[in-house]
Amino acid sequence: MLRAVLRRLTYANVIATLALFLALGGGAVWAANKQAHKIGTGKLKPNAVTAGKIKANAVTQAKIRENAVTNAKIREGAVNLGKIAAGTFVVATATSSPVAVDGPSAVGVNFPSPITFTPAAGSVYLMSVEARSANLARSGAETCRVQVVPLVNGTEWGGGAPLVLSAFEPTGENPSGVIGSGGQTSPIGLAAAGATQTIGAKLIGSPRCSSGGSVTVAVAVTQAK
Repeated sequence: MLRAVLRRLTYANVIATLALFLALGGGAVWAANKQAHKIGTGKLKPNAVTAGKIKANAVTQAKIRENAVTNAKIREGAVNLGKIAAGTFVVATATSSPVAVDGPSAVGVNFPSPITFTPAAGSVYLMSVEARSANLARSGAETCRVQVVPLVNGTEWGGGAPLVLSAFEPTGENPSGVIGSGGQTSPIGLAAAGATQTIGAKLIGSPRCSSGGSVTVAVAVTQAK
């Protein structure tokens, strides 16, 4: 029987059989590849894509849907003045040199350059002030209390209360005994269209604070959309 099969085996038969095998095999591979690319959102188990499975820098601005990142999705304290990029809506920004906190009277906060801006009619501006301490501690048993007072055109800014930083006897709620940072954001220049606003700050320290402590102040003015 094998001889009968070999007698009927021709070059055309071999080529036709090989072509059929390749066609069927290639089709199976093509189908498998097509299935591999059909992993849609419906096939992903809830919470399957974790932060560790997202490649670094994979999520860019172009891939974030407009208005997708809302206030509720931003972690408390995640956005500070250092993360506000200079751009269209940042009008002015500056960070002071460290100011000693053990002085007996108020002292001016020195910024590397004047912070000024001129509000335009019909626009809303916000001023953000942030204060951070370094080595804040008491010089004795009494509480060390430091105030940072924002100034607009030389007078105390009416948009918010002074920022208060302090060092005190540790408590159960605050075992460190230090409140070393604070910040606030409020509107500015609403009734001053066309009038230049010069921003500054003063620091009110205390001899009750250790001589090694200091405070740095950052200010940013942004124009709301």
